[in-house]
Amino acid sequence: MEREIVSLIASILLIVVLVRLRVDLGLSMLAGAAGLALIVGRPVGWTLIELGRSSIAADTLLLLGRIVTIITLGALAGRLGYLDRLVSGLRRLIADNRVVVALMPAFGGLLPMPGGAMLTAPMVESAAGGGSASPEQKFFISYWFRHPWEYIWPLYPGVVVGSALVGRRVSDLFLANWPATLTAIITGSALVLWRVDVGRNERTAATTGARRDLAAGVWPFAVVIAGVLVLKIELILVALAVIAFLMIFERGSARDLGRSFRRGAEFQIVTLVIGVAAYQHLLTAAGIVEAVPPFFMRMNMPELLVIAAVPMIVGLITGVTLAYIAVSFPLLLPLMGGESVDMELVMLAYVSGFVGVLLSPVHLCLVLTREYFRASLGRSYRLLVLPCAVIMAVAVLIVVM
Repeated sequence: MEREIVSLIASILLIVVLVRLRVDLGLSMLAGAAGLALIVGRPVGWTLIELGRSSIAADTLLLLGRIVTIITLGALAGRLGYLDRLVSGLRRLIADNRVVVALMPAFGGLLPMPGGAMLTAPMVESAAGGGSASPEQKFFISYWFRHPWEYIWPLYPGVVVGSALVGRRVSDLFLANWPATLTAIITGSALVLWRVDVGRNERTAATTGARRDLAAGVWPFAVVIAGVLVLKIELILVALAVIAFLMIFERGSARDLGRSFRRGAEFQIVTLVIGVAAYQHLLTAAGIVEAVPPFFMRMNMPELLVIAAVPMIVGLITGVTLAYIAVSFPLLLPLMGGESVDMELVMLAYVSGFVGVLLSPVHLCLVLTREYFRASLGRSYRLLVLPCAVIMAVAVLIVVM
């Protein structure tokens, strides 16, 4: 077995052991990243330089700034009563509060944004506060219902790049992948959402006040989404502008702002971002990502299994949609029909890769959302595995039937 594969397995085991020993997840990821490089044969000096380079890279600092400002905005909006008004308005308009709780991450998921789950996690927390939902159930709802769109929504780079690499239109990939989106919504609802106690609604016949509360509660978040999605303004600038307006308009105190900022800049949040960035960087810099697909291709497995396994493994180890598409699709294209590509096989590759991303311990949305709700890692995964397995089963059935 190649040294790259051995180092990958060893680094994953190291992270699991450290987390079980209650070591901070971000620090565990940093240790795993160092292990990747050292076991594959890179010098200690090179490893330390690459770890430092990834920590201060522009992309890492920009991502950290975005996440801190998003969490700060959500915490401030909560302290100033905006989340309560948003949730109150929805709960008086929609009969089933489980729908209310799921709609929040679903709407947020239409905005492609690294760590964007932090924009809607406070809303889920507020909406589910009247029931006895566990931290793991709230994690699942916030995480799962944010991601059904990534199979088909053309604002996600993976959809655009995936269709380009197989030489087909975005609409062709949409038509091939929509069963995965529908399956994700149905399985998430049937297996977890409908079993969760998130309290009862306050629905009344009078809807004017409810709509007013909904509009008042949603505008800070709507401005952020519109500014980033429509006006193409940097997220940090939009969020800071909304924070400043809230402080002035609501006459917020320095104490409110300080506590909200401390929520966003918690040690665990900072180390998570740096740890995930370091692990993803070392996977590429140490040649791990490039070694995985050829390893599976040389194992003489059935073609259908290769098409499913290669994207899933790359998605699992990177936690990034574009990574598994960019690495695996060019290699798999001959197996998927070459110039006359079979879109059902493309769908299988796309879905299996994204299932890997959903289960990846370095997927930023997963680690941040789990940390936000203080959910158990093991119990969180137990909720994720079965819906992911159902999506994979549907994808395989579509291909073989």
